[in-house]
Amino acid sequence: MKASWQRHLMISLFLGLLAIPIYFLDEAALRPSGSNWISLDFRGLIFWTYIALFTIHVPLSIIGVLLFPQLGALRIQVGSMVLSVILLVTGFVIYGKLVRRQLMHVYEIRVRTDKRSDYRSLLC
Repeated sequence: MKASWQRHLMISLFLGLLAIPIYFLDEAALRPSGSNWISLDFRGLIFWTYIALFTIHVPLSIIGVLLFPQLGALRIQVGSMVLSVILLVTGFVIYGKLVRRQLMHVYEIRVRTDKRSDYRSLLC
């Protein structure tokens, strides 16, 4: 195994094992809080975002090591982490826009059917 692959493997294992303390940090920091009227529970927000970021980062860094082995493991890891953050944020934005479009479509169908039922009641 070449040195760049060994460094890549060590960095990836470290980032993977870093998920364990992030899980406990997430559980401790984001406990349910609020008054008796409403209680917000954000547990898992940090952890699952980190897991999504890590699952995007690993294939990108493997592709980086395959394509640019002369750059060094640290540069490849940092570059793929930045690209992973960009892809994650882009995915969240696109998902939000798709959900909004779907809700608007359902709303338009509901408005159309409500108008039809109003006209039918006037005719009878």
